[in-house]
Amino acid sequence: MNVERFSVKPDSLLVSGDKAFFSLQGEGQSLGKPAVFLRLHMCNLACGKNGGWKCDTPYTWNKEDPRYYSEPERWSLDQTAETVKQHSCKRLVVTGGEPLLHGRALDNFLDKLPDWKVEVETNGTMLPTFKMVERGVQFNVSPKLSNSGNLEAVRYRPQVLQALNKLPNTTFKFVVMNEQDVAEVDGIVKDCGLDVEKIILMPEGVTPEALSQHGQAVAEVCKQRGYRLVPRLQIMLWGQKRRT
Repeated sequence: MNVERFSVKPDSLLVSGDKAFFSLQGEGQSLGKPAVFLRLHMCNLACGKNGGWKCDTPYTWNKEDPRYYSEPERWSLDQTAETVKQHSCKRLVVTGGEPLLHGRALDNFLDKLPDWKVEVETNGTMLPTFKMVERGVQFNVSPKLSNSGNLEAVRYRPQVLQALNKLPNTTFKFVVMNEQDVAEVDGIVKDCGLDVEKIILMPEGVTPEALSQHGQAVAEVCKQRGYRLVPRLQIMLWGQKRRT
């Protein structure tokens, strides 16, 4: 493997095969809103590799997937900004992978979009930069449960979640399949002192049928806890089809 090709550089971004595309936000606080998505390469977790539900973007991190090597491209910050600005929208969702791995480069890129609303999807294991916080970036935090197959020591960082909870533009969205998953969410909310109003549950599934089944399994629990249940709109509309 060419290590240099996959290194993080402050003057460029490593973009996945999905690159930048215009769609609707399918999850979380901004559900249904038009947005430009920028999918970055690399992640520090491996959801589904050791069992559990399967990550829907394994090509961004799984080195056993040939797409991990063949699809990513390194874009200059100017090139990335020009590509994003081609779309008739000023809401950007930076996703991955794990976008915060790109730190300083992401900061420098966002400087080129001063009047855009920006959302960053993150797994809750890394702190954002001060510059992102100062800008008012919306953090869509998706902490991973044991159903992801990741070791707890790798996927669960209470101090990071506590820090993110203090920011005004943060929500925590959890992928759940059953009441046992919700009980695990309850434990995280209690341990980290997370704001119940910021908790979003999303049913796991890559088909509308699975979403409905898992959604029904936790709906009553959400009503009792005061959590918000949100479908995965992209699965309902397009299934597993990649948005490119």
